[in-house]
Amino acid sequence: MKDNSGKVLLAMLAGASAGVIAGLLMAPETGEATRGSIKKWAGKMSKDLEKNLQDGLEEIKKMSGDKFGKSEQEGDAAAARGTNTDSSNKA
Repeated sequence: MKDNSGKVLLAMLAGASAGVIAGLLMAPETGEATRGSIKKWAGKMSKDLEKNLQDGLEEIKKMSGDKFGKSEQEGDAAAARGTNTDSSNKA
């Protein structure tokens, strides 16, 4: 059987987009008020997305045993000492 999930998802996205556009065109508010509402909504969504990304990054750091932070700190310490931490430059 063929996998049509991509087509279904695209159709749903197209339908949702058409609904949003129709809703905006038939909105009882003036264009200026509608644009203001959209701007506020987009700002809120942006802040929510940023918070979720930060939370996800912190969770990834916890799950990795904070290896990311440690390797950066080790590299900074080595740079301060003037030593090379690259193992490919062995003599």
